[in-house]
Amino acid sequence: MLPKVKKINLSTQLIDTMTTLIEENNWPLGSKLPNEVELASSLGVSRNIMREAMKILENFGILESKAGIGTFVSETALSAIRNMRFFDNLKSNTSIETILETRIIIEPELAYYAALRTNDENIALLKKNFENTFEDVFADKNDDFDLHLFVAKCSGNPILENLLFTLLDQLKASDYIEFNFHVQSKYLEDSYRDHKEISKAIISHDPELARELMRKHLLTRIEIIQSFYKKD
Repeated sequence: MLPKVKKINLSTQLIDTMTTLIEENNWPLGSKLPNEVELASSLGVSRNIMREAMKILENFGILESKAGIGTFVSETALSAIRNMRFFDNLKSNTSIETILETRIIIEPELAYYAALRTNDENIALLKKNFENTFEDVFADKNDDFDLHLFVAKCSGNPILENLLFTLLDQLKASDYIEFNFHVQSKYLEDSYRDHKEISKAIISHDPELARELMRKHLLTRIEIIQSFYKKD
């Protein structure tokens, strides 16, 4: 008999229950699950909560939906569960300092591989992005993450792309996001110029230059941020 889910933190509790069922082989790898209505009834939750949980588990590759057939436990569910827990832990237990340190480790390499692997479509988007003026780009923004995420996409490494997305998402949820509201306009202009030079290196398929420019950009950015927070 399936266990009932506690009502506190219901969505999280439900995901924990379902992943435990997989890990304990109550739902074997590759097995077909009962339909959404049956699962919601068995686990004591609403269909909306069940649908939300199943969508999250599908996004992480733990469950696999096959049109017209049903929902199955992925053959790679166990490793996908570990991956999901890694990102959840990263979101809840990572300091700004650690995130910045991780960025300086991985982003220059992302820029390197972006320059090697980016395609014509991405190059066109990079060129179009810098047809705008500095004022247009930063008029309604309070962060400069878009270019960094796009470089990660161009790298062709989905694992590191997801890691960077999680890191930047965590920064957005912290007081780091206030940074661009307080720094001098010159720093934002310098950041925009750095982005433009990094983009040119990627467009030119110059991986060594792209790596070095990204490293210098992040080091400068981190130094400014550290000096900014030391004032408090």
